[in-house]
Amino acid sequence: MSNITLSLNDQRMLFEPRADGRYGFVLQLRSNDAWRNVSAADNPLVRGSSFDLYPDQLERVSESELLASGRGHGLAHDGSRLEYDYTARIVADVLTDWFELAVSLELPTNLELQMIGGFEPEITIDLGALPPYDRGDHVWFKTVIANPTKWNDEAHGNDFPALYYADPYKKLELMMFFDMTAMNWMSRENIARFLNYRCGFRRRYKPGAMAELGLYADGFSGTVFPSGRQHFRYHLRLCEQLEPATETQALTELIGSCLKLIPAQSTWAHGATSWHGFASACARDLMDAQCWGSNEILGEFPLNYVNGYSPAWQEALEARGMPVSFELGACLESAVWTGAPLSVLVQLTNDPQQAALLKRFLEFTRRYVFQAKDLGQGKAAGTWQFYFILEQLWCLGRRNNDTAILEFANRLIHDLAIPLARNLEYLFPLSYDSATLQRSGNGDNYPVAGLYAQFMLNLYRVSNDSMYLAEAKRSLHVLGHLPVNSLSQEVFLLAIGAQAAANLYRLTSSPQDLELLRYLKAQTLRMMYWFTDRTKAEYLDYQTLGMFQACTPIIYPAFFENIEVLTRLASTFDLDAPSLGLLRAFNQARKNNFFLFPECLPPNRHASNLKFIPFENLGLLEDEKTGWIGQEIYGAGQVFGASLLFDALAFAQDRDVMVLNFDQHHALEPFDLNTRNLEFMVFNPESRIIQTILEFPCLRKGDQVLLGMDRDSLNPVELSNNQLSLELEPNAVHWIFLKRST
Repeated sequence: MSNITLSLNDQRMLFEPRADGRYGFVLQLRSNDAWRNVSAADNPLVRGSSFDLYPDQLERVSESELLASGRGHGLAHDGSRLEYDYTARIVADVLTDWFELAVSLELPTNLELQMIGGFEPEITIDLGALPPYDRGDHVWFKTVIANPTKWNDEAHGNDFPALYYADPYKKLELMMFFDMTAMNWMSRENIARFLNYRCGFRRRYKPGAMAELGLYADGFSGTVFPSGRQHFRYHLRLCEQLEPATETQALTELIGSCLKLIPAQSTWAHGATSWHGFASACARDLMDAQCWGSNEILGEFPLNYVNGYSPAWQEALEARGMPVSFELGACLESAVWTGAPLSVLVQLTNDPQQAALLKRFLEFTRRYVFQAKDLGQGKAAGTWQFYFILEQLWCLGRRNNDTAILEFANRLIHDLAIPLARNLEYLFPLSYDSATLQRSGNGDNYPVAGLYAQFMLNLYRVSNDSMYLAEAKRSLHVLGHLPVNSLSQEVFLLAIGAQAAANLYRLTSSPQDLELLRYLKAQTLRMMYWFTDRTKAEYLDYQTLGMFQACTPIIYPAFFENIEVLTRLASTFDLDAPSLGLLRAFNQARKNNFFLFPECLPPNRHASNLKFIPFENLGLLEDEKTGWIGQEIYGAGQVFGASLLFDALAFAQDRDVMVLNFDQHHALEPFDLNTRNLEFMVFNPESRIIQTILEFPCLRKGDQVLLGMDRDSLNPVELSNNQLSLELEPNAVHWIFLKRST
């Protein structure tokens, strides 16, 4: 037996024979034309007393691929000895600059996990001995981005299956990504994925101080590893790092590298048509009596959930001794969060149902602001809810030129929103005291600073008052200097922060603002679901790749947050062009968000007679109850946001082609998108050449369309009947600028 190497630019895996005739590997980097070890030797492909998968045979298929095989052993569920075969494919992928390791086991029966010497199975790299003074010097100057995200220093989410590590002693930067779609053996009968698995750095002190990096567990829920063909799949990437990176730079780099691993393959949900079609059907469903209540003071009002029914919130509030009747409470957020994007869409379409629904929302909102004294009634109030309701209320008033709504919003802006932000020094808590304008209770929600900054920038845009600009700068400055692991709360707040940084960069051209935009975009994508759950039969009904964990640690994807994130991030693409991986993630999200509708789910599992109002949540292994939160009326407005993003202003007749509109959040005045110049991106995510027709429903007589594969090199094109014929190579991107006639 001899050493076998697999190289990828300046990184290498060296497989060396062990005393028992099997192979272990060491990671190496090329420095000054020589290879040096940056990990301990003798690493297996998978660890655990029932695994320890050291290959018996290694075969070189090509310069970029190795095939491994071996035989493992453990105990069957009845205590008898169990032997099994495994194979592994190890690839040096020059397109992504990642090593890919795919291990497949053939188990004749269930394996009984032994959990001897720790938990199993784990995928970790032994980094070797820790340096001297590891608790004093090494711990200070290493950089670790561990995942999944967590909130309040304790409760983990279930989002990003990756890690980053930089070692100042080894001059090493190492990343790992774990394919949770492939590893569908995880369950509550063994280790329920991110209820216990962590991606990060771990110290061991037996026999001496040493470190390891990877996917490890801090507990387990059962000991049954299932029979059949099971998979472990992960990626490795390492490079030399001579100068240390900041946490923010590390996270940005990690996200950028992992985006290269987003798969191109995607499928449409059964029943999915177009977002334009779903927006029309959703408006019809929202007019139904199941979405409305009434009382003597306000008359009719929208509910939070269809029929006021949310079993999850019912249970939670009753457990706190707070019985609740959703059907009795007027829900302002349903009116403004749905009415704000609907206001833009109505001014682009001739849909009478949408116009009637907007009228109904506006009439309720006027009655509400006439009766209400503030939005923070009661001593304690949710901080992000207050600011987002107010921001969207203001947008609703602007877009409809509604004086009563605007006067109410402007009073709250100056009497409450700005004084509260200043009192808190832009370090926003989970809840605030509406009497003292100070923190109330436990918990932080720092990303509210991004929402506040964007709100202030909108106010500056329409007033040119420098006070608002100063508020935005202060708030974003604080947000950009907080610890990297302190920001994970409501995910869409991070996306709005990225939008605010982009809008500030438009004003300042400051490199720091551009860097902040990229960092906050990375923080947002950190909370994306980078996998589709395949751990239960029910989860095969839908796909979650490209959706977002609504809020760390809520551990489910939610429609409102999913689309709000997409529309806010898209508004930054003219300044910071998306990578191929990010476009693929958007395309996954464009298709997969249809799975949140009863129309696109099996009726025997998820029945509703209002098929175009989305469920708030889809079940995942960590939180198993699809639709348990309810059908969200307050989030249904994102159906209109999705249409504005993907097809209301421009679309391709071949629906596999994705068209993105960057401009819906620039619309603050009535009929803004009918009069302003617009920008789009057209992307072919398929592996085939697509010949299609682009249509522009928003086009007016005299408008001009400019097209190019580079945003800085656009040329006028002729349209026929407002249509543009376009041929797109696989992965091709075209930029389109619609120049309005004066």
